[in-house]
Amino acid sequence: MEELDQERVRQAIVLFMANNRRHRRVFDKLVQELGMSNSQHRLLMHLHRTDCTPSQTEIAHTFEVSTAAIAVALKKLEKNGYIHRCAAIEDSRYKEISLTEKGEEVVQKTHRMFASADLAMFADFSHEELETFMVCLEKMKTTLRELETGEKQLPRIRGIHVHEILAGAGKEST
Repeated sequence: MEELDQERVRQAIVLFMANNRRHRRVFDKLVQELGMSNSQHRLLMHLHRTDCTPSQTEIAHTFEVSTAAIAVALKKLEKNGYIHRCAAIEDSRYKEISLTEKGEEVVQKTHRMFASADLAMFADFSHEELETFMVCLEKMKTTLRELETGEKQLPRIRGIHVHEILAGAGKEST
């Protein structure tokens, strides 16, 4: 396999990450137009996708935030009429959460808005370009998963392995 130009790879990563950030800003702007915070919207969408009502602890774990932060977000969603919470029949300490009609409307609007933004993002792509892009993303995903699990090791750059770089950095700092 031929060796890639390191500077060109760096440029590709910078472009990829810039597009990722821009994509996020476009979607954040759409969520703001719905009149709710991004965290409230993410929580509402999560509740829509889950089959059963997760506990606040489970939601906090999923979002990697405190249970107190989830409690505050749920309270705001309930106050604004997006969700309804009621005590579970089998355990009154446990609150079952359901989306209200207003909450379901936001979910449906979100799906339509995001689908429209997704189509706009790829509007200038040919079918072939989209397929090539998908193949490239799948290759990236596979390689990153293999690096994450240790199935694949980072390559040497200019004859030096990352572990040697780290070992050298540790010696310099002592």
